Amino acid sequence: MAKLSAVAIFADTGLTAHQALYRQAGATIARNGAHLHCIARNGQWPRTLIESALAGGGHVTVATGPITRRLDVPQGVEIVSEDTESAAAARMVRASQALIGLPGGIDTVAALYSAWVAAGGAQSDRPVGLLNQGRAYEVVKGFAGDVASVGRGNIDGLIQISETFDDLWNRLTRLV
Repeated sequence: MAKLSAVAIFADTGLTAHQALYRQAGATIARNGAHLHCIARNGQWPRTLIESALAGGGHVTVATGPITRRLDVPQGVEIVSEDTESAAAARMVRASQALIGLPGGIDTVAALYSAWVAAGGAQSDRPVGLLNQGRAYEVVKGFAGDVASVGRGNIDGLIQISETFDDLWNRLTRLV
């Protein structure tokens, strides 16, 4: 089985109602020795996700667009800066083997989609995994099954949707 060594995670920044999920995701990424790439938006970053990954000995990079002051991230987090937030997001996707969308707000979903498209979309050879806990991505699941698969055929190599992070991780690992 292949090893998933670098992932781009799209998650809400700052405090979120999904803290427990983000903590679990960070721990799983660190436990598997993968490099976590995420984006900072408006000077905020996914605290719980990053702190959990670091606590487990993980390697973390935060990509950002233009900022007026240095991000207040924990020691050991690498910061990469680009001219725009969308360029920062595309850079983190190119540095990863897979993209993962955690439950979050519409801005998080929009950032994931935009970054994936900017990095080449389906031609990028980077599968997308969506954590559908609490039916967070139910509408995307319906679209993928009812619309996208009609035009593209089997899309299992392109998108994986799961209810648990560990299952999602295992599914993506089989694809890389």
